[in-house]
Amino acid sequence: MLTNLRNGALIGTVVVVLGVALGAGLAWSHFMDAKAAAPTIAVRAWARVSVDLQPSQTIFPPGDGANIANAQCLICHSAGMVLRQPALTQDQWTGEINKMRNAFGAPLPADQVQPLSAYLYGINGHRASGNPSAVDGQGS
Repeated sequence: MLTNLRNGALIGTVVVVLGVALGAGLAWSHFMDAKAAAPTIAVRAWARVSVDLQPSQTIFPPGDGANIANAQCLICHSAGMVLRQPALTQDQWTGEINKMRNAFGAPLPADQVQPLSAYLYGINGHRASGNPSAVDGQGS
C-alpha cells in the first residue's frame, strides 16, 4: 500500500510538472506570436537646429530704468516689441514683469521690478487722466 501511495504521489507530481511546463510553453508561444504581430514603430532621430537672429539695433528710450530694460528685456525681446504693447498701468506692467520672471524664468532681480515697471509705465503707460505717453504722444 505504501508503494501505491508513493507511485500515486509520483504520478501526481509528474502531472503537475507537465501541466506547469505546458502552460508555460503555451504562454511563451502566445507571447512570441503577439510580439511578432506587434506593429513596428518608426524611430526618429533628433536633429540639432541653430537659428541666428539679427540683433536688435534699437534700444529703449533714455530715462530712469532704461539701463534695466536694455540689460534685461533685450535678452528675449526687441525694444520695438515691448514698445508696441498696449499702454498699461504701472500695476499691469508690474504684473507682466513678474510673469516674465516667474513663468518664463527671466533673470531680473526682484529689486529691479519696481524701477522697471515705473520706467515702462513712463514710456508706454495708460493714464486715467488721458495724458499721452512719452512714446507716441497719443496715449495709446
